[in-house]
Amino acid sequence: MGLRLFFGIPLPHRQAEIIAAWRDSLTLRGRPVAASNLHLTLAFLGDQPADRLAELSEIASRIEASQFSLTLDRLTISHHGLLALGPASPPSALLDLESQLREGLLACGYPLDTREFWPHVTLARRCLIRPGLSAPSYACQIERFALYQSINDGRGMAYIPLLHWLLGRREED
Repeated sequence: MGLRLFFGIPLPHRQAEIIAAWRDSLTLRGRPVAASNLHLTLAFLGDQPADRLAELSEIASRIEASQFSLTLDRLTISHHGLLALGPASPPSALLDLESQLREGLLACGYPLDTREFWPHVTLARRCLIRPGLSAPSYACQIERFALYQSINDGRGMAYIPLLHWLLGRREED
């Protein structure tokens, strides 16, 4: 059995708690995403053999991207009930990070979603939302990205960071 993996940007812990508290104050029907799971997905890899972790680490370590400020200020809901918070104007450093990662993964034969990159943080699934609801603006400094494993622990999904890389440097913690 493989590991269910994705690359993503973790939200700073305090920011994730603030966003989750705001979302919870809306009393929406749906399945809220736990504050500890809030992230912005860069690339979903699906099930991968554990022996590909070294290759994925190598791909990510070659990325040269800057730290950036991310403002989450646009609330959207998809036709299938995905409530998401994203940037109204994605920073070029975010788009560059995603592009470099995508190119590296495709060059190594990883099949990726062909849809245009939609930077967002999923707040809830199967959600019903009131018309006209808008979000406050949440700004945070993005200093790293990570490779996550998605695990169903019996109570729901848990996103466990396996490796991470600092932006603006070529080193791994």
